Amino acid sequence: SFKMAKNILTVGATDSFSVVASLSSKGPAHDGRVKPELVAFGEDGSSGAGALGSGTALLLQHSYKQSNGVLPANSLVKAILINSADDVGNAEVDYKNGYGALNTNNAMKTLRSNRFFNGSVTNSNSQTFNITVPVGIKKLKATLVWNDVPAVPNATKALINDLDLELIEVSSGQTWQPWVLNSFPHIDSLGQSAKRKRDSLNNVEQITLADPVAGNYQLKVTGYNILPAALQNFH
Repeated sequence: SFKMAKNILTVGATDSFSVVASLSSKGPAHDGRVKPELVAFGEDGSSGAGALGSGTALLLQHSYKQSNGVLPANSLVKAILINSADDVGNAEVDYKNGYGALNTNNAMKTLRSNRFFNGSVTNSNSQTFNITVPVGIKKLKATLVWNDVPAVPNATKALINDLDLELIEVSSGQTWQPWVLNSFPHIDSLGQSAKRKRDSLNNVEQITLADPVAGNYQLKVTGYNILPAALQNFH
């Protein structure tokens, strides 16, 4: 029930070798969404892993408030925690490890160096953000998170406001879409590696690019399908 929620952060448990514990719940959610979003070390299972996730979130909230005088939006904290995680399990994202293993140090560096954006879009409109990638970067990673409005209880598909993330290399015009898993309810399908395509299930989307060419890039967020007259905020 509550572990299926869209706007929370579900944390699975791993051992000291970053292997997901057998007692830790695996995804997907009932409609194919990625669960858990993160994993963390939990000597006593998900109780310990959840505590580490909560503690890291509290550190981010405290640091942000010291600098800005107010608490950060939970979608910002969620985006930073997911984007700063270490890739474990299947490459990029999977239904056992989510988007990776919690890395508190990376999360704090992300916040303190202001490597984040916020914005809002309406239906069929877009907003772009410019980033410059220096020479020698091994991996470019961008994560989009938004708090979606409630769905009808027990709806077949939980997502209401659907946003799309796209990475664009300015000089060539080449584009990359988020990583998406096969949600067909069969063990072989659920274990497949993620593929780049449009995500129509999750309110978390992530794009990575290995060994990116140095230069200027854009992150484009589009309101693919948003409730009429609604303004959807995101981080």
